[in-house]
Amino acid sequence: MTDTFRTVLGDVDSSEMGYTMPHEHIFTHPQGHGSKNEQDHMLDDYAKGVQMLSEYKGIGGGTIIEATPKTWGRDPQGMVDASKEAGVHVIACTGYICQEHGMEPNITDRGVDNIAQEMVDDIETGMGGTTGKAGWIKVGTAYMYVTPGEDMVIRAAVQAAKRTGAPISTHTTGGTMGIEQLEIAASEGFDLSRMTVAHVDRNPDLWYHRKMLETGASLIYDGPGKAKYYPDSVRIDLLRQLVKDGFGDQLMLCNDMGRRSHHTVYGFGPGWQWIKQRFIPRLLEEGFSEEQIHKFMYDNPRRQFSLAKPE
Repeated sequence: MTDTFRTVLGDVDSSEMGYTMPHEHIFTHPQGHGSKNEQDHMLDDYAKGVQMLSEYKGIGGGTIIEATPKTWGRDPQGMVDASKEAGVHVIACTGYICQEHGMEPNITDRGVDNIAQEMVDDIETGMGGTTGKAGWIKVGTAYMYVTPGEDMVIRAAVQAAKRTGAPISTHTTGGTMGIEQLEIAASEGFDLSRMTVAHVDRNPDLWYHRKMLETGASLIYDGPGKAKYYPDSVRIDLLRQLVKDGFGDQLMLCNDMGRRSHHTVYGFGPGWQWIKQRFIPRLLEEGFSEEQIHKFMYDNPRRQFSLAKPE
């Protein structure tokens, strides 16, 4: 592992990452089909994006791991400008969410090598003709199954990750198929300690989470505060047991706020302040140590999103 992470403004020493939310959205404009095209999913106001980052910095935020790929309306220049204006590190992604959300229908015709090269170009040259480079690779799968295109993208991501040293982090629809994602990556010879699986707290199955962690992979719990996906008491019980089981170095927290209705700057909430101001105080009240919370928000994201040496 190197001592740097790749932001849209350039490579930065890992010690500068600070308090980090590992799966969030600043600017989006979904290109998929169906209800995801509704206005609520359009985070397309530049001034509000800067305000989101500025308010995040105001509560001690250091880095945002931006999870919007090209087909979800990634805005490379917007991220470059907003990061510079707000003074917050932004680590952008290359890759795809899943077949449903914008992956081209004929993506399997392109082949693994072609998809991997697109990812490498985003990481090493820049995204969309800008100087802003991606710092991690996103992949994802459908609800309870993996499409041929999603399988190909995961294999391409492994190839690109080996060539560039960038980490992989995943979308799981409804928290499902995390084990299968890891199995595909492992079959390509990938070091699973460099892979993170997100949204798993939407499927609050302790056995399932343990099995993924046992591979060396990390997990992101990004549902705190979203009561429609189970009350936070469920998440806290899972976190408590997994820390007790020795997996405290493989867990991260954020909110995955990809809707206007998630952000206070759009007139809704709870906003990026919520983890710091509400959820972490509850964790302390529930018996979690300051040391463990520091791992959730500082140490673990720094390790997972720093670059590795290319193979």
